[in-house]
Amino acid sequence: MMFYSKSQIQKHTTETDCWLRVGYKMYNVSEFLKQHPEHINIILPKAGTDVSKDYMFHTKKMKQVWKQYWIGYINPFII
Repeated sequence: MMFYSKSQIQKHTTETDCWLRVGYKMYNVSEFLKQHPEHINIILPKAGTDVSKDYMFHTKKMKQVWKQYWIGYINPFII
């Protein structure tokens, strides 16, 4: 299990290196963007940030898709 700092997460904000945070969980959605480039304009502006509100709008089936992109947790005690 990996833990990431807030400053690490904020560095992953490009089309080829895009991380999203949902609560304390971290997701690397770079591969998703390669497979579904039509989502780049929606996802990329939120890269490196907490997208918990957006995540809650997904169906149960779509939340299952997120699992394959999970990479670890944010460590709230490390900046």
